[in-house]
Amino acid sequence: MPTFFSNHISQSTIILDENDSRHAIKSLRLKSKDQINIIDGRGTLYTTEIIDNNPKKTIVTILNKKSFKADIPLQLAFCPTKNNDKNELVVEKAVEIGVTKIFPVFSQNSERRKWNSQRMEKICISALKQSGRYWLPEIHQPCSFTDFITSKHSEKNFIAHCKDAPKKALSNVVDSSKNQLILIGPEGDFTVEEIKLALKNNFCAVDLGNNRLRTETACLVALALMKNT
Repeated sequence: MPTFFSNHISQSTIILDENDSRHAIKSLRLKSKDQINIIDGRGTLYTTEIIDNNPKKTIVTILNKKSFKADIPLQLAFCPTKNNDKNELVVEKAVEIGVTKIFPVFSQNSERRKWNSQRMEKICISALKQSGRYWLPEIHQPCSFTDFITSKHSEKNFIAHCKDAPKKALSNVVDSSKNQLILIGPEGDFTVEEIKLALKNNFCAVDLGNNRLRTETACLVALALMKNT
């Protein structure tokens, strides 16, 4: 049964947006009385039946609904790369892995200081449907390194960097039963001053192994370790 996303939900009916309506009716050729699943991004899965197959505004009636517990917080903060396709890849795959919050952070060596929140939210919703999750991750507005690092985020905060300085292996310090956050730097790495500020604000410096990873690779490796360890 195909799955769609909607936040236009009343007590008994749900309305699909124009894009999903067109996909359901024109591409999948669904008709009145066909059943579809709908997720609301807030932990509820609805089993529904189409009652109006308008390709611009499909309306369904709710047959049943089931609620799911929120995921244990798994947070990713990263400095967007110069190539925006890679940033979109990070968001997509992070959602599939199980991230619950995403923070774009601009550090001193950041090569890109633009962030299309609307585009990233669409990618997030698409990945949510594909991965079979029920809670839509929260994508925050971009902020400076200093503003981010001095805010309270989680029980366990990690910063990954490549400087020759004391670090712990991420795999040895993560705990998937707790609220965790990883901060990944730009291609030029964090500055020494930024790392000192992070440590001063109770971040734990970590490495992700012996190889030097690109930002987008580091994000996904770190999340996989934090999710499954």
